[in-house]
Formats: sequence, C-alpha cells, structure tokens
Amino acid sequence: MGNTLKFYLVTDTHHYAGCFETDSEEARSGQKCLAETGAIIDAAFDLVAADKDINILLVGGDIINNGEMEGHIEMIEKLRKLKASGVKIYLITSTHDYDRVKTKYKNSDKTAAQTERDDLFRLYYEFGPDEAISEEKISGSYAVRPQEGFRLLCLNDDGNGRAFCGYYEETMEWILGHIAEAKAAGERIFAMTHHPVLPTSPIYPVISRRDMLGDWEKVSEILADAGLRYIFTGHTHMHNIAVKETAKGNKIYDINTASLVGYPSAIRKVELDSEKMTVNTVQIADFDWDRQGKTVEEYLKERFDRLLNDIFDSAADDIDRLAVLANGFSVSKETVLKLKTPIKIGGKVLRHLTVGGLGRLIFAHRKIDRSIRKIKLKDIFIEIVRNIYEGDEPHRPGTPVYEAFAVLVRRITPLLRLAKVPDSIFDMLNLVRDGVLYDAPPSDWSAELTNS
Repeated sequence: MGNTLKFYLVTDTHHYAGCFETDSEEARSGQKCLAETGAIIDAAFDLVAADKDINILLVGGDIINNGEMEGHIEMIEKLRKLKASGVKIYLITSTHDYDRVKTKYKNSDKTAAQTERDDLFRLYYEFGPDEAISEEKISGSYAVRPQEGFRLLCLNDDGNGRAFCGYYEETMEWILGHIAEAKAAGERIFAMTHHPVLPTSPIYPVISRRDMLGDWEKVSEILADAGLRYIFTGHTHMHNIAVKETAKGNKIYDINTASLVGYPSAIRKVELDSEKMTVNTVQIADFDWDRQGKTVEEYLKERFDRLLNDIFDSAADDIDRLAVLANGFSVSKETVLKLKTPIKIGGKVLRHLTVGGLGRLIFAHRKIDRSIRKIKLKDIFIEIVRNIYEGDEPHRPGTPVYEAFAVLVRRITPLLRLAKVPDSIFDMLNLVRDGVLYDAPPSDWSAELTNS
C-alpha cells in the first residue's frame, strides 16, 4: 500500500461536568485538573479541527471522571461539535466511564446520576461503532477501516470493570481473526485499548500490576506473533513508547499517551504507512482559564509538583492521607499501609536531607557531583517522578543524578546483604537505576517505529 493514514489521539480526558463540586479534595489536589477539563478538552479539539491535513481523532478511554451521566452529556456535545467540523472520531470507553464514586453537585449533598456500563456503547455509538465492519458483543469492541488499506481495532478491555481488566477468550479469538484477515487483505492493522499492554516503566508492574492489561505478558506475546505491531494505550497518565521483541523475533510497540487533563497534557500526532509508524507529540498553547499569568506548561507542572510535595509531607506525617493520594498514581492503599514504616522513615529523611548530605552519610561525598550536592533528595525524587510522567527520562549513565544513585547502590549493597534483605529489593534498585532514571530509545515524544 502506498497511501498514508494520519490521525490524532487523546486519552484519559476525565471530563468533569461544570455542575459538580470543585472544592473537593479530588478536584483541588489530584493529578488531574478536574475543574479545568472542559476548557482543556475544548482547546485540544480546536487544535484538531484547525488541522485541515488530518481529519481523524482517536479517543482512548476514561472519557469522563467517575461515571457521571452529566459528564457524558457534556462530552458528547463537544464530540458532536468536532465531528460536525469534518473530523471522524473513533472512541473507546473504560472503567472511569460508568458507576464509580458518587460525585456531589456544587453547594449540595445531592450526588450525580451514574451511568451503567451497558449504556456506553449506545451513548457513543455515533463516534466509531456506527462505522464498524465488525463488533465483538461480549466486550463491546469493534473494528473499522478509517481509510482504505488500514484496519483499526477499538478494544474494550474493562472486563467486568473491577477485578478483571483484559480480554475474554472470545475477544482474543475475534482480535486474532481480524489480524489474520487484515494480513490476508494486505491492510495495515493497528489497535487501541485502554490499559497498558507493555509497562510504561520497569517499576510499573511492581507497584501497580492491577493497572496493567490482564495477563499482559502472554497477551503481548500472542499479539506480536500474530502480526500486530502497534497498539495505543492510556490509563497510566504517563507518556511512553515501549517495545517488546518475542522469542520468534516479532516486535510490538505500546504507544502510551499521557492524560490530556494533567501534566504534560499531550496529544499524539501519527502517520502510518506501509513501512513505518511516525509518532509525534503536540500540546495546546492555551485554554480558557485564569492561569494567573502562567503558561499552560507552568500551570500544569505547578499542579503536579504540588501534589507530589503533598505526598512527601503525608509520607512523613500522615500515612492514611498518603494512601488516598497515592491512589492517583496507581498505587493501592493496601501497598502503602503494608510499607508504612519504611515509607514514614523515608519520608522524614527525604524531606530535609540533601544529596551531598546523603553522600556524607555513606562516606561518598567526593563522589557526588558538585552541581547536585545542595539539592534536597525530595526535589530530586519529585523531578524523577515528573520525568516518568513526561517521558524521555534524561538521567542516563554519566549524568550527575545517575552516578550519584549508582554510588548509593554500591555503598548500601553490602549492608543490605548482611541484613539478608530479599533479592526483590536489589531487583528494584537495579530497575530504578537502569529503567527509571533514564529511558532508552525510542523517544517517548517523537519516534519512527519499524519492525526492524
């Protein structure tokens, strides 16, 4: 095929209707900018509509915040406006789109009407399912041809919505059937699902396995060997491109996209042809909100950092509050409470200790680069977490932060061995050093993806 498919993609829009309480804990301090969602979504849709070279938008699930019907009503109007401008929309839903936490109206104890899962396919039928060449009834997945020579699988992986997020056996058979059909027809096939099929960070499955696609190790292997090369995901709110090569030498790329309504508020801009997929990232330059003179990046970054600082304070002083806040980063309350003693100790240490101070404690002060000695460990940690969400983590071997961490690992390893700590602790330290501080190619923001 000589033609090229071009499209935009956004995910995790978490639209929060204007009638809801904006002074709640979640609205004020969460990683998502809930009160601002409507304005951010409008700005993103305006950006897409203004590009006359691209007339396709993919929307990757968690459309609204917590299953509120009012959120769906407002979001559908936004989507209809965009579609009326000439943009074709292909949308999937996920677990935030139905029957969750009760949301209160402004100045009222009344809570929002909740949406049933079975209503979602009907509600959003005009945004993809109406063009379906095939539907998988059990999951609510569907397949479309967005352009001649291309086939897109829009996969609903929410399972039963709570204990299981993944693909039923019947759904996998349907997926594999479409991959085989597309190959036989000479079509380029790719997919969109909500939960990550490959880890966005090496530590993600360790701290939040429940937020991965169910049985992701096996499923990713099967999909790659069947011939699926590219799958777009969301849910993590992290901007990442991961690649896996199977034992048979087949590659699959998971292009995970950060939430539109939280830092760094990213939009994927994609071109797919017979040879490769080119993935770039664009961002809105403005949205209709009083940002007190800050740029969009400054505003979202300040919000993100404020939450992380709150987490550090809670780690030191209020574990129960930390358990609530950590859920916004896909860390369960049970995990936090299980580790509350080391977390509390670490929180108190990190809040005041500098990198240079740590160097003195481990008798390695001279091995720490002067440029980072006066920086608090807390601030280093916040930057590292922010980098994971932003993508393209910069602290590769040879940089001051990487080398300082390497020194720390070398110094404490003998002590940990004497204490007979589990091997999993050493595995975690190595994961942080070689997979969290920096990110190997491909770039999370701009990449050319091939099967070679």
